[in-house]
Amino acid sequence: MANGFLGAVGAATQAVFGRTPEAAEAARQVSWTYAVAGIVVMVLLQAILLVVPFAGALPEALRAVIDFALLALVMTAVPFAVTGGAGLLLDRRNSLPALFLFLALVLALSQLIGIILGAVGVGAGTAMLGILGYFSARASRSLFGVGWGIAILIGALVAIGSFAASFLLLALPTGQAMLATP
Repeated sequence: MANGFLGAVGAATQAVFGRTPEAAEAARQVSWTYAVAGIVVMVLLQAILLVVPFAGALPEALRAVIDFALLALVMTAVPFAVTGGAGLLLDRRNSLPALFLFLALVLALSQLIGIILGAVGVGAGTAMLGILGYFSARASRSLFGVGWGIAILIGALVAIGSFAASFLLLALPTGQAMLATP
């Protein structure tokens, strides 16, 4: 299973960055099993990154953890919804598992990079949305076989949708408390 998963990750990544027809054909062979496994790994990583900082004060901070988890879930769903919808509209269903696996990899790596940058005092939230938009566009172009115009539109919708989803925090109790604090 692990070798097959790593092979699927390699095929999806090679198809996004490679220019050979063989790479694109290998990516079409990526199964939904590997795509879902990649998404589950990314969600588990995200859950760990949400809970660990609050571990010492978890009972008191449970409301904040739940609010941030809801926000993370919505923001994570946006790239999959946008690219999945584009894949269905473009009738590229056979490329969706590889695209979803690649997006899960990009989201997991961006979480880790965000933690590292945050540890050294650099806030890179908006930049990470732009990077997510770029990789969504690049993957859409390669795996869907569309031109740069459509790919950029997909990437822009991912970035804008993720940015708009971040405002959900303002409607949640934790966000309201953060706004009320001077």
